[in-house]
Amino acid sequence: MMLSLVQTSQNRRQELIRFINSLNNQIGIDFSQIQLIFIDQGDNLDLFGKLNPQIKFDYIKYHLCSLSHARNIGLCHVSGEYIGFPDDDCWYEQNTLKNIIDFFSQGYQGVVAKGTDENGILTNDFPSEKKLITMYNHCGAISYTIFLKFIPSLRFDEKIGVGSPFGLSSGEETDYLLQSLYQLGTKMLYDPKIIVHHPSNGIGLFKDSIHKQYEYARGWGYLLYKHKYPFSIILKSFLRPCGGIIVFALNFKFNRVKRSFSLLKGRIEGFLIAMKKGKSWCDNPCL
Repeated sequence: MMLSLVQTSQNRRQELIRFINSLNNQIGIDFSQIQLIFIDQGDNLDLFGKLNPQIKFDYIKYHLCSLSHARNIGLCHVSGEYIGFPDDDCWYEQNTLKNIIDFFSQGYQGVVAKGTDENGILTNDFPSEKKLITMYNHCGAISYTIFLKFIPSLRFDEKIGVGSPFGLSSGEETDYLLQSLYQLGTKMLYDPKIIVHHPSNGIGLFKDSIHKQYEYARGWGYLLYKHKYPFSIILKSFLRPCGGIIVFALNFKFNRVKRSFSLLKGRIEGFLIAMKKGKSWCDNPCL
């Protein structure tokens, strides 16, 4: 059973060294059944000289591009039955991949791990107990915590994700997870005992936390339309920030008003973009 890991980076060299070390330090696995596909948008090849030589390593030098497009390039080189999408700044615990492979051996089609930072603080709203992954409960899944059975025909929607030409800077991993769920069925599990580490979510590439929230809201608005969520969920997604605007304004919490407005604005914009742009878009990089 081979597990293929698709990763891309520009020049986070120190973070990549940490990831490579964590991959080398995995216990209880057959390293010859691990594939690392690295799409290099910078100059990082020398770092992989220290990668365990048993790991199947595929290196693709590529120009700067969106995150979704880079991952689609990587998907063209997958040899494994299962895939994961480690960020360049994440790292694994020693038993992370063993636990993932054990779940796949039990017949699961997908596994979502828990994300924590270096201090054990959650990097998203991850539950404290095991749960099935559904369309309505993603259990906080983020790209680096998602491991799935590989579907050769499935690609990331290049309209969304960091570097999106439409400014939809999030949601690509949720979209990929949902598409997998539709094709593979519901035997996907979240397990908080499986851990992937990632630095605490700061503002990253965004101007500030409100801008980040706005961009993420645009991604969620896009997914609401694309995946035909029930009207009740769509309505709730728009009404909650409306309520926040009113409540926080009455309590003179104007920074919170601004945040609620950014959520509402982002979700509406993302929803409208999905309505106008139609189907998923991919450059078909394997052709």
